[in-house]
This record gives sequence, C-alpha cells and structure tokens, in this order.
Amino acid sequence: MKKLVYFACLFLCYFFSSCSSLSINRIEIKPAGDGYKLYIDGKETYIKGVGGAYRLDIASQNGANAFRTWGGDVEAVKKALAQAAENKMYVMQGIGMTKDSLKYYDDAYKNKMREEVRTLAETFKNDTSLLAWGIGNEIELGNANIGAAWQFVEELAQLIKSIDKRHLVSTVISYNPKALDSIAKYVPSLDYVGINVYGPMQEVKKTVDQSNYKGAFMITEWGPTGWWETATTEWKAPIEQTSEEKRAVYEERYTNYIQSNPRCLGSFVFLWGQKEERTPTWFSMFVEDDVEQLPLHGEKTPMVEAMQRVWTGNTLTETAPVIGGMTINDKQAIDNICIKAGTTFEAEVAVTDKENNRLTYVWEILKEATVLGFGGSYEPRPDRVGEVVTTDTNVYEGTVNAPGEYRLYVYVLDNTGFVSTVNVPFQVIK
Repeated sequence: MKKLVYFACLFLCYFFSSCSSLSINRIEIKPAGDGYKLYIDGKETYIKGVGGAYRLDIASQNGANAFRTWGGDVEAVKKALAQAAENKMYVMQGIGMTKDSLKYYDDAYKNKMREEVRTLAETFKNDTSLLAWGIGNEIELGNANIGAAWQFVEELAQLIKSIDKRHLVSTVISYNPKALDSIAKYVPSLDYVGINVYGPMQEVKKTVDQSNYKGAFMITEWGPTGWWETATTEWKAPIEQTSEEKRAVYEERYTNYIQSNPRCLGSFVFLWGQKEERTPTWFSMFVEDDVEQLPLHGEKTPMVEAMQRVWTGNTLTETAPVIGGMTINDKQAIDNICIKAGTTFEAEVAVTDKENNRLTYVWEILKEATVLGFGGSYEPRPDRVGEVVTTDTNVYEGTVNAPGEYRLYVYVLDNTGFVSTVNVPFQVIK
C-alpha cells in the first residue's frame, strides 16, 4: 500500500510539474547574442505574420505563421483563434484602448477595461493558438503619451500575467522614440513592444538601440510608404507608389531592416486584405471584391508576391504584371496634371508580364477622398465619376465635366489571380 501511495505521489508530482512547465514555458523570449529569440514549445520561432485575417489560407500556404488583430470581444477572439487553428497559425490578439488621455483618469473607463481584460485572460489563458496579447494600438497618437496612460497599461499587463502564464504580453506604438522611452519608464512587465512603421524603416534599429527601452520588439505594422510621407501635388493630393514600387519596397524593408535586426522577433505585414485609406489601394495587399460594376474579385497584388518570395525563399512560377508607371496626356502625377472640364484626355499605363499572360485593364475615376479617418480609422470609398471601363489595351480615353480633384485608377489583371495597380491624381478646371 505504501508503494502504491508513493508511486501515485510521484505520478501526481510529475503530472503537475509537467503541466506547470508547459503553462509557464511554452512561449518565451530569451537573450541571444546582442538580441533576442522567441521559443514556442521549446522550438525557436520567427514570426512571419500578417495584419488581418483575410485569406489566411494563402498566407499559411506561403510561409506565414501568425496574424494580428486589433481588438474584439470573447466571441470575436474565439473566431480568430479558430481561424488560426484551421490554418496552423498563431494570433497576436489586440485589446482596444483609447487614445484620449482624459480617459486614463476616468475610473469608469478603467474599471470597464479591467473587467474586459480579466475576462479575456481567464477565457483564453490555455489556448494553444494564442501567441500574445497586444494592449492598445498607438495610444500615443492622440494625447495619451502620458504617465497615467502607460501606468494603466502596466497595470493591465500585470493583471494578464497574474492569470495567463502561457502567453506573451505587449503593447503597440507608432514609430515614436518618446513612446519607447515612456514604456521603458512605466511598463516594465511587457515581454516585447510592437512598433508600427512605414517610410523610415531603415531608422528603426538606430532609434530602438538609442532609446531607453532595452527589450525585444516586433514590427507590428509595415508596408508601403505612407500617404503622410510621400510627395504631393500642388493641391496636396498624396502620390501613391505603383504596386511594382511597393513590391520592391516590401522585399527591401523585410530583408534589409526587419529580418536582419537581432532584437526583432518578427513582423506583421500590413494590410493582408483591403481597406480604404486615402485610396482603395494604398495599403491593400488584395483588391476589392464586392464593388458594384467593378470586375475585381479580391485578386493578389505584387505585394503578396513579395511576401511569398521572402517568407519561403522560393522562386515563383507565377508573378504579377509589372507596372512601370502611368501618364495622363503624357504627364506624370508629380507634374500637377490639370485638364479643362469637358475635354477628352488620354491615359497610358506602361506594363509588362514576365509570363506573357493575357492582360485585362480595368479603368475607374474616383473623386479625391475628402472624408478622412485618423490613425487608420474608417473612411468611405470616394464617389465614382462616369462608368468603369474594361479594355484589352493599355490606353484609356476619358472626360470629366465638373471641376474638382480626381484620381484615375487602372487595375491590370493577368487572369491567373494577380492584379497590379497604379493611380494618378489630376485636377479638372473650368
């Protein structure tokens, strides 16, 4: 009998010790040389992530292992985790936080957040598809880069860690050295910091190294040069890169500045989906798929091609059309194109296809966006002018009768699942 009790005790000790070890050590960050490495179940893991949950099958098939969300209640998190499990991916789950500094002195708001965070942590503390919690996204972009806000982030981080021993805890900031210093001062409990950065990617290493923050980080949003960073026309219309220019930028930024940084644990490319932000194409790695009269079905852009290449290291057998640029009346966007109302103009797009696929051209004129969001918030699609025109040639003729500011878009489809894009802003005068 004593032997039986002895072996039972040994088994229970082993069982609970194993469970505890699994719970505590499943996901951890360890120092490595002059940087850090991430381990999941003892296996070194580099995060090849996407922003958003659109077409995760394509992401997973091409080397991605994680996706990021920006918030959600229990049911939304359950859905995200189910998608992750189905596609053998992990989730960096966001927890939405206000950018309004006054709220961090408001007990009602803070109590609501405490309750929400406690519920999420208790519900998902053992989920094997969850990678990390992201407390807030760019809260400093409003006026919340203050001690009270960051102290509350620290409180929530400690709350999660008191319940959830399995997953990492982070917060996400814009490319903001002051916010990094604030985190170093007020939020010591974070496992890593997420940084959203676009144009100045080459400056990130120096900025992080020179800050007071000495921990690991991830690039939690990145992509093309942003509309706030690019050249503009005389009427302040930002000039968007062609999709081919974006493809080159994605590959360069990933290879030279993300993957090569020893303190960087990985990244989440933006946006693995489609959204309107100044234009329908600026950050969209897929095009629209449900717009009246627009014959698009969520095709992949060259930016998806870029990630397929850098994630897998493979040579692709099918690639997107290569756009060299577009002109209106032989002028480029930077030339401040003005057209008289009611007169016909001619546009031409320069494009080649490496596989010599048959190309289809879809042309659309939209008004320049005037209802603008803040920090990536919702923007409506601008109104269309005239009809969508589909051609099998690279030349388009159009007329706009009302003075104002517009953009001409062309979508070049290779009919294999890829589409390339470019748009040119122009002004119509009396």
